[in-house]
Amino acid sequence: MKGSVRAMGVQEVRLHPKGAFHIGERGIGYEGASEFAPADTLFSAFCSVWSLLFGEIQMVSDLIPDGKPAWTPSFLISSAFPFAGSVRFYPKPMLPPPEETKRWKEVVWVSEKVLETWLQRGKVEHSNLVAIHDGTAILTNEEAEQIAHSLGVRTVEGLRFWAIQRTPRVTLDVPTHASSLFHFGRLNFREGCGLFFFVRFLRDDLVQKFYAAVRLMGDEGIGGDRTVGHGGFEACFSQDVPQFCQPKQSEKFVTLSPLFPKIDEVRSLLSGGSRYSLTVRSGWVGGILPTSYRRKTVRMLREGSVLCGSAEKVWGSIVNVAPDNFPHPVYRWGYAFSIACEVSSP
Repeated sequence: MKGSVRAMGVQEVRLHPKGAFHIGERGIGYEGASEFAPADTLFSAFCSVWSLLFGEIQMVSDLIPDGKPAWTPSFLISSAFPFAGSVRFYPKPMLPPPEETKRWKEVVWVSEKVLETWLQRGKVEHSNLVAIHDGTAILTNEEAEQIAHSLGVRTVEGLRFWAIQRTPRVTLDVPTHASSLFHFGRLNFREGCGLFFFVRFLRDDLVQKFYAAVRLMGDEGIGGDRTVGHGGFEACFSQDVPQFCQPKQSEKFVTLSPLFPKIDEVRSLLSGGSRYSLTVRSGWVGGILPTSYRRKTVRMLREGSVLCGSAEKVWGSIVNVAPDNFPHPVYRWGYAFSIACEVSSP
């Protein structure tokens, strides 16, 4: 089957924050921050720490195509989403709302049990749901009790497990020494909360390298403003993953990472029954040493998009976004982390 792969297994990686994160997003500028880390941001960090650990030549061999025909990635990764205690949250899938359209319009995050039920049945039992974070996150009563127990609180009502805080900063103009005030967005987590992502290994010889790279990434940090301590974490690895993360044959799937499809994939992915939105990805060229060059802007299918195709296959590509006349390629990760969707098309 074209595009199908033999998966080595799926694992969870939990990022327990050492401090705040600054993960910027186009449109909100340097002042803002995102509530999650996109998979392409994680991949850029992997390239940097892989080079530090194993050398640039080995990084190219392990992680990027470098002109290889019919290249298949070594692993697939999801974006890193929030968790609270023992409960994982996911972006709301772009499926028809289960009920009460107005209520679901405000929802950004859904818990694992809510997502699992939604993917299988297309509806969720309203009486068993709890809304938190001003209605932007939704979970089951049982999961609310799990969070309360694991965090040692009586109830989750009125609590925030992650939040973006605005911190005032001052910039100085070098020639005039004039000061300018701006606010800087930082993503903070309550103790016992943080980010997680999934990895699906397609090459078993890179598993130990992957573990080492994640641990170094925890020291180096992810996102922006790392020189002042942002983005650091302690990593924990687990094989406790939901069943829907296992690759399986399906007619549709939901992507948990930004997706940049190959040209010959677009027609089938976006055929009848697909529901998607686009995200604009840009940013600075990173690496071991900082640069003053910006990557070319690309539009990608956003996390939560519902697309036509089997969750067994590898969908997407890695795209060169190097500026014009740049001395080497700069790659942006655009592979889907697919989970099967069993809901019939409307």
